[in-house]
Amino acid sequence: MKSLVLFSYKQPVEGNNFRWGVLTGSRDTFKAPISSGTKYHYRWNDPQFKRSQTLDTVLTTRGPKAFYRERQNWKVKIPFIGSLLAPFLRA
Repeated sequence: MKSLVLFSYKQPVEGNNFRWGVLTGSRDTFKAPISSGTKYHYRWNDPQFKRSQTLDTVLTTRGPKAFYRERQNWKVKIPFIGSLLAPFLRA
């Protein structure tokens, strides 16, 4: 069962963008904290660099896209409709 989703996604540089598509999956992407030996250690306390662990995969008109759930400002989820629209979207 796939759902149609409509949401606003916050881009770091471009601002908010309206997105829509068929939610094909959601997974937990646990990552270890940034170690002191990496080159990105200076961003360990930067809120723009932190991400949530939940990654949603959405099939859009431009193909499959993945979005971190913490950057989704609002979301409307309509069940069952996504199964009808999925064949018409690019895979």
